Amino acid sequence: MTDYRTDFEALEKRLAERPADPGKLVTDDPTPNTLRLWEFLKSCYGKKYISGQQYLWEDEKEDLVYYNTTGKIPAIRGYDFMGISGLARGYDQLGRAIDWARRTGVLTMCWHWNAPDDMNDIGGLSSFYYKTTNYDRKTGFDIVRAMQEGTPEHDFIIYEIDLVGSALKMFEQQDIPVIWRPLHEAAGNWFWWGNRAPAGQQDPESVAAYKKLWYTIFDRLMNYHKLRNLIWVWNGQAPFMAVSPNTFDIAGEDIYDEIPNHGSQLERFKAVSSYTHGKMITLSECGSIPDPDEMQKDGSNWLWWLPWWGTFVYDTDGEWKPILDENDMPRPNPKYMDEEFLKRVFSDPRVITLEDLPWYDKDSKPLPNALHHRLNKC
Repeated sequence: MTDYRTDFEALEKRLAERPADPGKLVTDDPTPNTLRLWEFLKSCYGKKYISGQQYLWEDEKEDLVYYNTTGKIPAIRGYDFMGISGLARGYDQLGRAIDWARRTGVLTMCWHWNAPDDMNDIGGLSSFYYKTTNYDRKTGFDIVRAMQEGTPEHDFIIYEIDLVGSALKMFEQQDIPVIWRPLHEAAGNWFWWGNRAPAGQQDPESVAAYKKLWYTIFDRLMNYHKLRNLIWVWNGQAPFMAVSPNTFDIAGEDIYDEIPNHGSQLERFKAVSSYTHGKMITLSECGSIPDPDEMQKDGSNWLWWLPWWGTFVYDTDGEWKPILDENDMPRPNPKYMDEEFLKRVFSDPRVITLEDLPWYDKDSKPLPNALHHRLNKC
């Protein structure tokens, strides 16, 4: 544990004095590769839509669905710091994230931040879901106490932030830019770091603690770890959760409709655009890919889309196990993306896939390992 502490008053004063500039990164001195990625993202916004996909399981069967159906795979790959501290064993995805980035795909990282239910038993039950949810595994970890110096909760979050900071520094040392999305879906009451009030209401105490935690992460990674490879995505999802626009580069919105659809999500796009100071807007998680025709017609210029993993991509037996076809391959889940839709979207000239990235060399940078090995067995 270091003695570095965030001076919130001084930080917020500095942030308030700086005009928000949607065209510039909040990192003053980004690495060349980070700046290159940023300029590419800006060049796409409003003209192209970047395809993405979130991953969890090591076999990455999502790739098989995309490749077998369309001959292409998404340009952006989402991974998670979920297992970095060992509190969620078996979910460490850093090796796969590095491998993907080395193959010159675009990398985004989120953090399903597991925290102990009992600070006297840190190795015991932990979760990212808050105790008021209906999930079997949940935590009573208190964000308000976590933002009070001198508490075990505060020591825990500082330790964990530094752990992630060290991992992000490892990416930087390998010249890998990271689209970084911490504390996602903060307006909801299902994660311990979020608003604790019921849907549509606000709990001022937890909202204030969330903002303080956001500034702690921002300050610690930028000014203590001095990271230069981050593109920050704020995913607060409500104006009452808003943080300084000088602490994020892109605003994200996560959308999972009860009835899946390929609409443009215009109302959600307009809503988040109204309080994010001209920053680019992205569909940072989704259940369904929006139709490019609908997005263009409505002006819903989501920068990229990122469907969730597993059953949101392939058909399953209800227990996460994929249903395989006669060639032992997973098939698209028609509830979210049928073959005809996938083929049309991934052949659309407005849609950026891996092979469309200007720095991608398919001869020297082959397919991701999981896909390459699986196809070679067939």
